[in-house]
Amino acid sequence: MANVEPGGSSFFGRAPWLLLMLSAGLAAYFGLSSLLLPFFGAPDLYTGIERWVVPAAGALQLAAAAVAFMFIARRDLRGATLAVAACWMLGCLGTLPAVIRSGFDVNAETRLTLAYFLALPVIAVSAAALAWRNRHPILAAFIVTAPTLAGLLFTIAFAIMIALHGF
Repeated sequence: MANVEPGGSSFFGRAPWLLLMLSAGLAAYFGLSSLLLPFFGAPDLYTGIERWVVPAAGALQLAAAAVAFMFIARRDLRGATLAVAACWMLGCLGTLPAVIRSGFDVNAETRLTLAYFLALPVIAVSAAALAWRNRHPILAAFIVTAPTLAGLLFTIAFAIMIALHGF
């Protein structure tokens, strides 16, 4: 897989671009929702410093997603991978107030936030390290888009189950 050209005509040369576009789009959506939630969605949800950490992280995540789209448009796989990794790291910064508030309590409501907070930095840092060295850019792109691919597969499986069994 390391011998495949980043802009090649094989499946492994084209698939990272679609996944990077989906990841950057999701990061832009998450950043925009984090930016606007304390002001329009739930103004009493965050108090104190949390009221400004979440929108600031959302604004930075939105900016990083815009940078990722710029690198995708320029067909720069390394830059796009690094920008999407930055998006995921900023997304973890946005969940920091919720993790601090609940601690490492693993009840049903905080499991997803805790998994997001612990797994996403590992994924982002490992993909950024691979992309920074530029030795395996396609592998780095697949690693950084793994959360998006997992969410997409979960959504497809959920839709199939609803189609087969109904609500």
